Parts: sequence; structure tokens; C-alpha cells
Amino acid sequence: MAGTIDVVADSVPSKAAADEPSRARGLTPRAKRQLLLGVLPVAVIAVALMASLSSSLPSARAPLTAATQTATAEVVADGAAPDGRGVEVSFTDANGEERTGVIVLARPEDIPDGAEIGVQYDPDDPASVYAEGDAAHLTVRNLLFGLFWVGLVLTVCASITVFRLVSRPRLRRRAATPATARRVRVRRGLSDRSWLVLDHGGAVSWVPVYWDEAISALPRDTQITVHGNPRRNRLLLPVIDGAPIWPSGVRRESAPKGEATQPPPLDPPPRKSLLRQFRGDAAGLLLAPLLGLLWAYTDESGVAGFLAATALSAGVLFWLPSIFGSDPTGPSDDE
Repeated sequence: MAGTIDVVADSVPSKAAADEPSRARGLTPRAKRQLLLGVLPVAVIAVALMASLSSSLPSARAPLTAATQTATAEVVADGAAPDGRGVEVSFTDANGEERTGVIVLARPEDIPDGAEIGVQYDPDDPASVYAEGDAAHLTVRNLLFGLFWVGLVLTVCASITVFRLVSRPRLRRRAATPATARRVRVRRGLSDRSWLVLDHGGAVSWVPVYWDEAISALPRDTQITVHGNPRRNRLLLPVIDGAPIWPSGVRRESAPKGEATQPPPLDPPPRKSLLRQFRGDAAGLLLAPLLGLLWAYTDESGVAGFLAATALSAGVLFWLPSIFGSDPTGPSDDE
């Protein structure tokens, strides 16, 4: 019998769906604006970083590109300038002449005199000597590594955002069913999320949604329209008073972790601009310097790497609430 009910629910639009106000089709959901504005900072920061890294790469590569000759060099002295990172070596060039040069290491190292090192040098300037793993190679590696990761972050963030913007409106194509809904706000750590608890035929589903004024005004145990089968589909599109409420995640059959509260319905609902919502989400940006420090330490990219990683982390941390859906209301709005 349950299977028969499911089939009917998926194939026959309910009266509630037919009664949805026509204005719903012309609404621009608040979630859409939140997604577009949320990805903007990370996109701007990533493009700026990629432009900066790309412009620095040719000059960093130039000395290594010019060093077309190779030789086996012998260490003459260790700890030379600059900062004790220089290693003076001697070698025989391609013309059979004895040459000397200084390899600048990424960090001071104890290299014994007489040790042999494979080097590359510029035939027009034999004093310019380089070895694998030195400061010049590390600079190029860091630039290429940075370009890869910044491009990857930009691709992932943009792809997820575009997927949300395209997939959520398509949920309206699914058959509509009635369900009884109540709003729950869940706090976990620094995040607040809006959830709709749907009661459909005795079964209960928890659906994370993007906050909308219609959610704050929703009376408890109100019958709403839901696009999708609450028993089978992972993504559902609730519609409250004609306003589509985009899901910020997949439905659950049990309550999420965190502190759950049931705010009373408010009429009129509180007005929350996206700017105010973004200010509330900015608490997560405090983690950006820590992530930047971790990146600079791991990548050995110094101050420049710290600043770049901090900026990119801030963009991603600003973007995440627009993906998971944040609730800008608080206890003060419930009074």
C-alpha cells in the first residue's frame, strides 16, 4: 500500500500545487542572490592571485631557462652570502675552463667541502649556478603550485555554485505533494542553519533550507507544498505561500547534530538584508590567518605565501555559508 501511495504522489500533482500563486514562478529566490554574492569574493581573490602568480612566473623562470649547460661541481665553501645560504662551488665548463659560482639555497644547510653537486649554469654568465632544490627552483615550484591550487579552488567553488543555481530551479519540475511543516533553527559551532521538519503520511523528514522571510512567518504544523517525493528523493523543494525555498542540502530522516530551537512564527517576519547576513557569517573569517600560516609553513613560501593563502582562505570561508545555508536570525528576533 505504501508503494502505491508513493507512485501516486510522484505522478499526480496535488491540489496544493495547483493552488500555488502564480507569482511564485516569477520570484527570484533569496538563495539565488546569496549564492551569486557568496562566490564573488573567492572568484575575485582567486583571479587576482592567479594574475599575480602568472606575472611573476616568467621572471622567476628566466634565470633557469638561460642556464642551459650542466656540469658536476665541487663544493669549495659553505655558508656564503646571502644569509648563510650560499654555497660556493667550482666546476669545469663546456669549454674546459675552470669556473666558480655561488648556489643560493632555500635555507642554510651544512654541506661539507669537496662534496659533488650536479649544477646547471648560464654559458654567458657561468657565475650564475643553480642546483635542484635551491632557492630559484623553489620559487618557481611555489608559483606553479600556487597557480594549481588557486585554480583548483576557483574551479571547485564556481562549479558547486553553478550546479546549485542550475539544479535547484529544476526541482519545481517534480510532482508536488502536501506536507505539514515546522521550522527549526540549529546551531552547531559558529554556524546557524534553517531546517524544515516535514511530516508526510506519518513519516518525518528534516530538510536544510536557505533562510527566507517566509520561513520566519511559517506557523507551526502548516500544510505546504513540497516538490519531490519525501520518501524517496534526497532533494526536496518546499514552497511556502508561493515562495520556493531552496534546499541547502539533502533531506535527513533524523535530527541533525547541534542545538535545535523552534522559533515562534513572526508576523511580520524580520527583515534581514544579505549584507547583514554576510556580516553575521564573517565570524568564520577568523580562521583565515591560521590556514594561511599553516599553508606558508607547509609550502615554505614565506610571507608572500601566508598573505596569498590567507586571502584565498578568507574567500572560501565567506563562500561556505552561501553553500550550506546560514540563518541570519537569532534569539533577539524571536522575542
